[in-house]
Amino acid sequence: MRLKRALVVLKQTALTKISKDRRVHSRRIRRLLDEGDASVAGIAKGHEEHVASEKVVRAALKERGIEFTARKSIPHGPVRGYDLIIPVGGDGMVLGCSHAVRDKTPVLGVNSEPSFSVGYLSGCTAETFGDTLDRLMDGSLEPLTVQRLRVAIGKRVLPEPVLNDVLFCADNPAVMCRYRLIWPDGKELQRSSGVWISTPAGSTSALASAGGPILPLTAKQLAFFVREPYSPPGAAVRVRSAVLTKEERLGIECQMEGASVFLDGSHRRYRVEFGQRVWFRIGSRPLYLVRQPPG
Repeated sequence: MRLKRALVVLKQTALTKISKDRRVHSRRIRRLLDEGDASVAGIAKGHEEHVASEKVVRAALKERGIEFTARKSIPHGPVRGYDLIIPVGGDGMVLGCSHAVRDKTPVLGVNSEPSFSVGYLSGCTAETFGDTLDRLMDGSLEPLTVQRLRVAIGKRVLPEPVLNDVLFCADNPAVMCRYRLIWPDGKELQRSSGVWISTPAGSTSALASAGGPILPLTAKQLAFFVREPYSPPGAAVRVRSAVLTKEERLGIECQMEGASVFLDGSHRRYRVEFGQRVWFRIGSRPLYLVRQPPG
């Protein structure tokens, strides 16, 4: 693979954010840090680990003559003109950057705090970054084709391809969701605390924690799982979970006020009005993720 130009997207650590923030809760955390309180011990250590990783990433790119642009904020619009996107942080950085990748540019996540971060979507740590670049350039490591979700509210297709999962739920976490589930085998009115809809990449996180199926990373499938379904006495929920093929789609018809879909975490949110239908299916734009093959 030819690598001439890369975009490096650097995580802002919790310590960096707290240092700049003047709100009351940040002042309290700074005071706990000054006092050496055990509750915040990981914040400073994580910052130090990230800073060291950032230096290694920059040095490895320079050593190989790869021109790069470094930025400290996740792009909000489509990014083009690079041979490689390198989020330096954790899975949240990979997810955030993935929304800006609308073409075939591969993404190589660097887990910059491996002592604190799982980094499931990351392709390496700082320690293995140089070797990973070399393998990518000599062709011994190929990006994996990982499916993403296409989400539409009514006829409006949301701009972000979803790499991990979507949560449909009430805006107030104490409110029960009311909706009609529409899947290839039928329809059902349901009440629950929400519905997880997941790609294979996201199936090992929230979906699995809730009790849903785990899909192979490169599968051309999606899955859903109904959280905490409620059935009145004498009734039962007919379907709680299923796996759909690339050709199938899942629909949720909102039957309540104050509902939203959250894309890949809490940062991308879209309101869903009473009577609107949200449609989920595997999209036509997979992500090319640089990562060791599963297994």
